[in-house]
Amino acid sequence: MNLVRRIMIPAASLVLLAGAATAANASAEQESSVDETASWANLTCSPTQTAITDVPHRLFDAWNRGDAAGVAAQFTTDGHMIPSNGSYLTSRTAIANFYQGAFAGPLKGTRMIGKPLTVRCLSNNTAVIDGLGGLLKPGDTYTEPEQVPIGQRIIVSWTAVRVDGAYYMKEFQSTPVQG
Repeated sequence: MNLVRRIMIPAASLVLLAGAATAANASAEQESSVDETASWANLTCSPTQTAITDVPHRLFDAWNRGDAAGVAAQFTTDGHMIPSNGSYLTSRTAIANFYQGAFAGPLKGTRMIGKPLTVRCLSNNTAVIDGLGGLLKPGDTYTEPEQVPIGQRIIVSWTAVRVDGAYYMKEFQSTPVQG
């Protein structure tokens, strides 16, 4: 159980960052609360914010294939991830290694959901996103992060940076939601 928890909570962290970026409907260099009824597909975004929304779509796709390298590829090469279990992963390689074991074991067949709480565009090349999400185990049918049980729900903050015209995660930290 301890191993499952150590892997599921960090995994759920990625849920958030994926969902968080998708609602990047705040104007550049301005913080905004996100309309919880907005769907990802119906957002009106600036070109910069539209590029930010590509990150979670790529992440979900990789996650749903159980592709650890694909998940890690959503980070800059020197990206840092601090999942809820307190691990300090400091490269794509470390992130890929972490999730390779997780997808082969306790995270096999899991899905992610998430949604943004705020998006702050700091510049045309940098955004900070806070969000709420959860990890869905096989058989779970939750559609909103608030429905996910506390043990599977997290709050996350991450920084996205533009590299060669695309956005990647540079810094990522998650915390389990407390009951």
